[in-house]
Amino acid sequence: MNNRVEPDEFIEVNSNTTRLRTLYKHFRKRKLIWIIFSIILIVVIILVSTITATMKKTKKEKTTTTTTSELLTTTTTSEQLISSVIINNNTKWKQNASTVAGGNGLGSGLNQLRDPYGIYVDNDDQSIYIADRDNHRIVRWEFGANNGEIIAGRNGKGNKIDQLDTPSDVVLDKERKYLIICDQGNKRLIRCSRQNNPDPEILIDNIACWGLAMDNNEDLYISDWGKHQVSRWRQGNTEDIVVAGGNGQGNQLNQVNTPMFIFVDDYYSVYVPDFRQNRVMKWVKNAAEGSLVASEQASNPTAISQPIGVIVDYTGNVYVSTGGNNQVMRWSQDATECVPVVGEKKSGTEPTQLDHPTDLSFDRQGNLYVVDRSNSRIQKFDIDRG
Repeated sequence: MNNRVEPDEFIEVNSNTTRLRTLYKHFRKRKLIWIIFSIILIVVIILVSTITATMKKTKKEKTTTTTTSELLTTTTTSEQLISSVIINNNTKWKQNASTVAGGNGLGSGLNQLRDPYGIYVDNDDQSIYIADRDNHRIVRWEFGANNGEIIAGRNGKGNKIDQLDTPSDVVLDKERKYLIICDQGNKRLIRCSRQNNPDPEILIDNIACWGLAMDNNEDLYISDWGKHQVSRWRQGNTEDIVVAGGNGQGNQLNQVNTPMFIFVDDYYSVYVPDFRQNRVMKWVKNAAEGSLVASEQASNPTAISQPIGVIVDYTGNVYVSTGGNNQVMRWSQDATECVPVVGEKKSGTEPTQLDHPTDLSFDRQGNLYVVDRSNSRIQKFDIDRG
């Protein structure tokens, strides 16, 4: 066999080989380019994915931080509004009060009060509603404000539906839609919408009301100093139920004598300052007679002189404002004597003094509010956490 390659065949073979080599090189170059391109594409995808993930994470962290911040703020606000302090017989209040309403002399200006009597502290709205008795109006005073806002009684003293006559107390309903006012001079109980409804509604007529309270069922309690009793009114009912007194004027356990401001606890017990008998009575639900929770004492006979206002803490201590010694006194359940918590025996205008205090209230932080009637101001005694 002849395996010799002819020149033409050699050239052809060589040419094909060269072409193959060229194609192979070209293919390798293209393959390399594709590999490089693929690597670059993969790197770009990884970078984009990483950046996107980082941005999402940052945004999420930012959102989480903001949400956490908002939650912390809400929690802080909530903690400020809902006190974790349990008031007991060891609780003290700073003796230098701050004036939170009035305090600018006796008058009818929006920065003044004239013989205020009852108050309602609205923790949710950060304000105080005041029965500004001798200005014949109800004033809403925001915490920290220099002036009040007239809510009811804008048209002066009178007996028209849009007028008041020496109102003595005010409360809000549980939904905070209505004001309920003891229009004492007109011997009626009226309800006013907080939405500036022009026409108030007469709830009860011909009643010598003085103080008001509302329980968790939205039942309204009214002290009737004319009949010497406290009644409970339920929405929709046309008749009241006597829950304290109702047996004529007297000093027996089934009687009260000129009841003033009242307090109702979570168990529907009613606390009644018996003004003319110098005592405070507690009437549990459905009781036929009351029990004595504060009275005159031999060592300090003026300690409970002319009790007017009363509040009770969660541990059962009774706080009483007295016109006879210008102080707020505390009666503990197991104590034999009461102790003063704020005020001095001597009346005056100093931050440590009161002059004929009337209504009392706690806010959610445990601060004590006192209507300093003869000084035409509302005093706030901060709880002493030290």
